[in-house]
Amino acid sequence: MTERLGEYCSYCERWIASGIHVEHKKPKKEYPETEFQWSNFLLACGNCNSGKGHGQLNLDDYVWPDSDNTLLAFSYDAQGRVLPNKIHAEPINRKIETTWLALGLNKHPDRQITGQQTPSSKDKRWLHRQQAWQNASKRKSQLAVFDSEERRAEIVEMALQRGFWSVWMTVFQDDADMRRRLIEAFPGTAKACFDKNTQPIQRPGGQI
Repeated sequence: MTERLGEYCSYCERWIASGIHVEHKKPKKEYPETEFQWSNFLLACGNCNSGKGHGQLNLDDYVWPDSDNTLLAFSYDAQGRVLPNKIHAEPINRKIETTWLALGLNKHPDRQITGQQTPSSKDKRWLHRQQAWQNASKRKSQLAVFDSEERRAEIVEMALQRGFWSVWMTVFQDDADMRRRLIEAFPGTAKACFDKNTQPIQRPGGQI
């Protein structure tokens, strides 16, 4: 799994130093017939895995990182927030919001946005996402002063060390070369989810 996806949470995208979980999209207790099905596996951090929980689950009620283009599902900002992209047809918007809530991607100290909830003291995903944004912005500013092949390679290397691929893709949204490098570098990235200009497009066979 880590060779295919890297040591990153499939949901919040952070690099996981230890304690990475093999996540069953369909909980193994309720769906023992899928316990060993490769297509039912993802990787998850403790926060995302515990947030998703157990119980009966209809896969069609969610969007999934291994079958949909989740960069079209969510947007990211400098405060470390993940927000549902309400740009789709209403049934898809509902699935995106259901996924957002189920995985706890709505956890952020700022509760001014409807649906957001205060994270526990152990849930630092929002903070790490905010730090990734700051790192990416700093590297982007440095690149504007002095652009070189070496510096671009270093930025990709730093992104790989920290994770949060979508944050880096967002910060470098106007730099197609950097986005192309990030798409190539992160394991498990579905290249068919992007057009020739690195803009996200619907994943073949996916809902979005």
